[in-house]
Amino acid sequence: MAYDETAVKAVIAPHLDAAGLDLEQVKINNAGTKSSIAVVVDSDAGPTLDELADVARTLSAAVDDADEVFGAQAFTLEVTTPGAERPLTEPRHWRRARGRQAAIELADGTNLLARIGPLTDDGPDGGTTVTVVLPGAKGAAPTTRDLDLAEVAAAAVRVEFRRPNPKEMELSGITPGRVESGTEPEDLTGEGAGAAQRNED
Repeated sequence: MAYDETAVKAVIAPHLDAAGLDLEQVKINNAGTKSSIAVVVDSDAGPTLDELADVARTLSAAVDDADEVFGAQAFTLEVTTPGAERPLTEPRHWRRARGRQAAIELADGTNLLARIGPLTDDGPDGGTTVTVVLPGAKGAAPTTRDLDLAEVAAAAVRVEFRRPNPKEMELSGITPGRVESGTEPEDLTGEGAGAAQRNED
């Protein structure tokens, strides 16, 4: 059976809303008896492993009651978080990644490696803007730049294996040594957040 993404989202979204989680993505692998559905969720505080397990059980029960969407074929249901190098496609993603380093491609083809600063909703054209911190060249002090999110073609968080520059962190509005809300410890080591799995019979 081929699973329809829109129908799957319609079943699971209300349960995620009730749990205070954002549905970031549904990844469907239609492969017969080896089919799988991965539900990617997030929140401002970052879901804990216990919360992921609870949501997985809730979604499993919802799946059992939605045969018209999921049928009787066995598949694996997984609930997980976006992981360390998460894409930044919504304003909430930028807000949650404040203080993190990101690879940013602008609509004009410019590529930036910058640290994410504060987000504001009062841009010059009424849009959302983000302040990013650009590292200084050859020992120069870092600088800031305001970007309208409409200028961004693609962006994703990058894992850092060195201690962040304290001045960059200060300019991003993060006190050095402090983990911003929504940044899981697993992300800081380059590991994705945990997941709960269930085989649907």
